[in-house]
Amino acid sequence: MALLSKVFLVVQKIIALISSIMLLVVGFDERNLPEPDGAEVIDKHTYVLFDYSLTSQGVTNDGENFYFSGNKYLAKADMETREINTMVIDAIPEELKDKGCNHIGGLSYYNGNVYAAIEDGPDYNNSFIALYDAETLDYTGTYYELPHELHLEGVPWCAVDVERNCLYTAEWSNATVLNVFDLDDMSLIKTLPISEPVDRIQGAELFGDKLYMSCDEENDQKRILTVNVETGLVETAIVRNVGSQFEAEDLTVYPDENGKPIICVLDRGERRESTNLTYYSLV
Repeated sequence: MALLSKVFLVVQKIIALISSIMLLVVGFDERNLPEPDGAEVIDKHTYVLFDYSLTSQGVTNDGENFYFSGNKYLAKADMETREINTMVIDAIPEELKDKGCNHIGGLSYYNGNVYAAIEDGPDYNNSFIALYDAETLDYTGTYYELPHELHLEGVPWCAVDVERNCLYTAEWSNATVLNVFDLDDMSLIKTLPISEPVDRIQGAELFGDKLYMSCDEENDQKRILTVNVETGLVETAIVRNVGSQFEAEDLTVYPDENGKPIICVLDRGERRESTNLTYYSLV
């Protein structure tokens, strides 16, 4: 037992050392980036090693916890410490695997459940919303199939609207409408035309009347867009300047002490295998 304890401590120290080195390298990649336009960065947390795999796709929150997804993973972390305390390493349900599903995308939280967008890329013939228990991250046994004609490139994200009792999705590429589904049975309520096409949207979450969207544009400026869910008006909220080595992923939003939105965005560093969770406050 004493030998095992010593080995465990040595492994922990090696992992901590590797993590520290990787954090330094990631920080070097991000040097001299311009400040965002429309917001200020108020905090940042970087995940590396296996935590990178757990946090590389989706994020949402319930006010106390962050919930993350990787390609096939789900994880939960305390919002204060950001330390991951719960994980499921094979989270795609067997019945969805049988339909070819191989990717968990964006997440949303409501009433004790995590809503996960799941798809079968690269064919994108089947798109689903699956529900997971937020306490344990166990699959609840409930999933909903989405209309294929509205999700020709899969379902990269979903966003719950509690006040309107609905859930939003959209096409990933050049979307011209929001798909609005009834939260009770995921039947289609309507498609809402938006004022201009939105492209490469990786994640979204509602705050007030605005759906905040993370846009993975093919340049350094990964904008945050908003869509007014009453009018369909599209606006640019933040121009982020994160660097071309990062891929913009999902985002989540929560109120600060004054009720203003804090927007937390996931950016996946493909070259350095790291995930940044960056916190923005609008100015």
